[in-house]
Amino acid sequence: MDDDLFKRASRSQELGAGTIVFLASLMLGYFGVHGAIMYLHGSRAAPADPIACAIGLLAGFGGSYLGLRMLFGWREQSVLVPTLFLLVGGIGALAGGIWFIAINGVHAASIFRDAWMGYWFGCIGLAAIALGWRRLRRPSPR
Repeated sequence: MDDDLFKRASRSQELGAGTIVFLASLMLGYFGVHGAIMYLHGSRAAPADPIACAIGLLAGFGGSYLGLRMLFGWREQSVLVPTLFLLVGGIGALAGGIWFIAINGVHAASIFRDAWMGYWFGCIGLAAIALGWRRLRRPSPR
């Protein structure tokens, strides 16, 4: 059963997932660039926060790479998501979840109010770290 989780995705699944990842990364990259431009012009609103801009830009570049990799079938003989990218992305998602919860605590006076996004990012980050750790401990068959 464990091998079923890591079997090769069909080409139609790769195209669907690649399209979603690529479009989401374009959106995140757009908001990262837009926030950076706002910050450089003196805005100190939440979308212009340098941390939010950096997250948007990094997610935009990384997601574009993964999306294009799925769409065009680059490196078909290797794993779809590189282990290093998985670990770094998991750590980033976990840090983003903690950041969302911390901001919620500052602005809403309670870390539990509307913190669902932070919890989801934290869960996704932990899952990515666990999968990356599993790959490092026991490489998947090619």
